[in-house]
Amino acid sequence: MNIEQATEFAKKKFEETGVGNHFLEVYDILRNEFCVDDEDILLAALLHDTLEDTDTTYEELEKMFSKEVADYVEEVSHPKNYNSQQKEEYYEKLKHVSSGAKIIKLADFTSHLRRFIGAFTGTSNYEKMTNANYVNLIRSFLESCEESEAKNTVFELTKVLESHIRTS
Repeated sequence: MNIEQATEFAKKKFEETGVGNHFLEVYDILRNEFCVDDEDILLAALLHDTLEDTDTTYEELEKMFSKEVADYVEEVSHPKNYNSQQKEEYYEKLKHVSSGAKIIKLADFTSHLRRFIGAFTGTSNYEKMTNANYVNLIRSFLESCEESEAKNTVFELTKVLESHIRTS
């Protein structure tokens, strides 16, 4: 499977749920900002929320794409409708995922943080649904990441978001 097929697969899956998703933005961040060219990572980025938010299964991803792609998607996925305890466990799990999964998660956080910041500055329709705990969970994850421009990007975005949270 290639990038176009993964894009179409993700579009179809999210259309079926009636829920929008930022998978193209995560892909764009990886490709154009973090300069990732590993096809398995880029494919997984397009599919990164399908296990969480659609009826997609690991087996379906493995069959259609590859075990490597399915593994990356599984590594970055949290349980469906997870509670606060599962959320804490998920963020702890992220500290131990592969480097490929970590870069996908860094792009995912970059996308989310930019949208949250946009909600505070009036440039996004994202609700201000974040809090200091979210920033702390991301920063805890960042401690497990190797130094990189991607890590620095996410850290700087957490600082901006944190300042908006404090002043709101």
